[in-house]
Amino acid sequence: MESPPLLDDDAALGLLVSLAGASTGAAASYESLKQGLRAAVASDPFDATVATVLGGSFLFYVAEKGHNPKVETFWDALVFISTCLSVGYADIFARTPAGKAIASAIMTFGPAMSGALLEAPAGDAAENEGLLKVQHAIVDKLDAILTELKVART
Repeated sequence: MESPPLLDDDAALGLLVSLAGASTGAAASYESLKQGLRAAVASDPFDATVATVLGGSFLFYVAEKGHNPKVETFWDALVFISTCLSVGYADIFARTPAGKAIASAIMTFGPAMSGALLEAPAGDAAENEGLLKVQHAIVDKLDAILTELKVART
């Protein structure tokens, strides 16, 4: 006998409505959550991706265990979640509302995270500004060389 899902359709819809910012306080909270997630991924894409895969796998396992015959172990959930970060190839499909919500979130944000996986962590603003100045200096120098070459050809 299967036990009821941890999050039924009505509860899932209620969660989505609250995340959408039904009140001003929720909207401000959503904005801070969004900025915090962006900062975490930008500061260290590798750690953020690993945490997303492991955390998402755990949550997917908890949501689907006992409801999905293809998810019997954490490793089954790990295979499903890790494929959601790229091509989505797996013979596992979410069956519970919570599993579907988790899978949708991973499929939405996972590919961007995995694309940034091997990028170096973001430096501080002063470091990035310095690199930008160097790049502008290189472009200016290349433009000057190009101008000299055009003058020499005429």
